Amino acid sequence: MVLGPLFWAWFKAETQDRRDWLYPTGPSEITIAGTDPAHILIIGDGPAAGFGVRTHQLGVAGHLARHLFEFLERGVVVTVAAQPGASARSTLKRIGDMDVDGYDSIVLMLATTDASCLTARRSWRRNMVCLVRALESADASLFVTSAASLHLAKRLSPLARVVTGGHARTLNVETSRICAQSNTTMIPLDTVSSLTSRTYAKWGRRIGTHVADSLNKGTVQPPSKPHRSELPRSVQLTGQAAA
Repeated sequence: MVLGPLFWAWFKAETQDRRDWLYPTGPSEITIAGTDPAHILIIGDGPAAGFGVRTHQLGVAGHLARHLFEFLERGVVVTVAAQPGASARSTLKRIGDMDVDGYDSIVLMLATTDASCLTARRSWRRNMVCLVRALESADASLFVTSAASLHLAKRLSPLARVVTGGHARTLNVETSRICAQSNTTMIPLDTVSSLTSRTYAKWGRRIGTHVADSLNKGTVQPPSKPHRSELPRSVQLTGQAAA
């Protein structure tokens, strides 16, 4: 609790002032043509937004789309509604402005920001419970990933890496409990040393395996209303931190 404000100030300064941080540019939707396309929505923070790569084709969205096309043998459309500095709290605030109807599956990739800022466990749990409940109301299967590796911030001191890494594990425990109580699938992400296209390929296959298995089992009913491929401007990838 004492270190939390200090880490939050560091995170805000880094995400707002570092103009050389690499994020994808261009369309935030990956489409692979095919019959009866599966529509997937990715909501999250930095890793979901594709930190470290220039296009979404090289990020988790592109790799997820290609793996799903391989697994499902049908068309795939993956839409990214992620913001680099998003937290569970900020995501919950804007969830009401998102159109989450018409998707077959929703993937929630958070915790990197909250772990970096040492968000209190109680606050994380409260916001995540509300997020899961809100997304469960959509006509889609919901998947929640664990926190991404926090050994990526090379500017941090070894002590800071230990602190944030330990907090990530704490948040993962809370997330696991929330998912168990709500019967939501939690997908663990492999620990990596950097966020690269190779990293996203591993995660895309891991996430794709779970999503494809759910769709192949027919656990999700066909969307009740036409899919809207464009999200409101408030949820488009902006490349700016969202407090």
